[in-house]
Amino acid sequence: MTKQSSFSLFGLIMRPMSGLLGLAVRLGLTMPMMRLMGKRMNSPAGKRRAFADYTPTGHDVFVATFSKSGTNWMMQIAYQIAHYGQGEFEHIHDEIPWPEAPMPGIVSLTDTGPQERSPTGLRVIKTHAEAEYVPYNEEARYVVVVRDPRDVFVSGYYFAGTILPGGITYSVDEFLQSYLSGHFLFGSWAAHLAGYWAWRERKNVLVIFYDELKRDPSGSVRRVADLLGVTLTEEQVAAVVEKSSFAYMQAIDHKFMPPIPFRQGGKKPVLMRSGKSGEAVELLSPEQEQAIHAFAQAELARLGSDFPYAHYFGG
Repeated sequence: MTKQSSFSLFGLIMRPMSGLLGLAVRLGLTMPMMRLMGKRMNSPAGKRRAFADYTPTGHDVFVATFSKSGTNWMMQIAYQIAHYGQGEFEHIHDEIPWPEAPMPGIVSLTDTGPQERSPTGLRVIKTHAEAEYVPYNEEARYVVVVRDPRDVFVSGYYFAGTILPGGITYSVDEFLQSYLSGHFLFGSWAAHLAGYWAWRERKNVLVIFYDELKRDPSGSVRRVADLLGVTLTEEQVAAVVEKSSFAYMQAIDHKFMPPIPFRQGGKKPVLMRSGKSGEAVELLSPEQEQAIHAFAQAELARLGSDFPYAHYFGG
């Protein structure tokens, strides 16, 4: 079956769910439906199945990010480093597996094609799964991007609206209550961070902050390249920086978009809305920002993490 036909079949199968979601929106039940979707998307059993029986190798580069934390950005950086700044693709998931994704048409974790096409022999793997579900091997590499949970909230708020029939039909406060619950659409920011933060001292793991990527693109590319064991010329560094810039990636947004059946008015969802840090002030009141701070810190403490939250994010 071709990728196009499998995408079409997926859309046919998912159309009833899209209709159900549309009905929920019309009845004012958007948030309960989103909580249900979040529960299914973040099923521990599903995450365990994603990497079942898979042993990573020295060819594997895991981009393990929480949703709305620069996932596509880091995938592009890692992929371009693996291809010396010359990587080209029709769609990113022709080259990068996403094992826990529910949709078909994505290159398989066991497909050796991306590795064979890579001049460095490296292939990138995308995952939003927490560390406990991702197989660890000293030969593989792991890149984790950490973003301010307030900016994650803002990005998630707008993105979720683009995949819902009718657009944003919920208030900031409603979305915030979901964010502060155990059934948020994208899972737990604190649980994701706590697991990978515990890996930070391992030589094959790089924990890098979203703000670092914004502040020093060239230096960040060099740090990732060092982790991957790839030596780049200055021209190649510049090429990777250019191809991972916001303007370049926004122009090819469609090459990163997974096949989402829930669209508002036929418009495509927007993956790369602004790429900014510090967006919380545009949407959140000081009280709402503080609620996110308090919840994130309480969850990290509950999980026993020593992540220095106040140092990085205030609150």
